[in-house]
Amino acid sequence: MLDQVFILRFWRESADAREQARWRVLVRNINTSRRDVVDDVQRAFAIVASNLDAAAGEHDRPERLDIEPSKPEH
Repeated sequence: MLDQVFILRFWRESADAREQARWRVLVRNINTSRRDVVDDVQRAFAIVASNLDAAAGEHDRPERLDIEPSKPEH
């Protein structure tokens, strides 16, 4: 099995002055060139975990996290 390489970039962002800033995360999988932008750290790590499970062939893991990126970038 090949090593899986990810780059996670974190930044704070708010839509306007009234809204409290929140963490945004860019998850980049070097192996597949896929990029996803999500609204919280937990979803970012869920994407990483899902990709690692898929690479290892563990498709029947009991604790699957629902991961739907808010704004995918390809």
